[in-house]
Amino acid sequence: MLLVEYAGHEFSLNARQKDGATLRDHLESVYRQTQKMPKELEPKELPYAIEYLWEWFMELQRGRQYGMSGALPLSYSDIKAWAELTGKMPQCWEIDVIKQIDILYINESLKKT
Repeated sequence: MLLVEYAGHEFSLNARQKDGATLRDHLESVYRQTQKMPKELEPKELPYAIEYLWEWFMELQRGRQYGMSGALPLSYSDIKAWAELTGKMPQCWEIDVIKQIDILYINESLKKT
């Protein structure tokens, strides 16, 4: 799904490198110095019809809990509480997509650079 690809791309660009800067920071520096757009910085298209799912994930992300080893996965309880508080009523397939994106986020956050 396009949203999962988009999310994976965003998460990899926002990954912290050994110097503490993100990959996006490094690539933007290359662009400023060379005026050549690195392929990795080329924006991925996010169709308008599914943009709301990315926004939902980002809302859920802001309430994410963290443990000793970093970010904890979004639980179904987290999603249910968010839905009740916001009045949004995600369908099963939308929750599946959010959980897929969350897995990508957790995996990216666990990577050692």
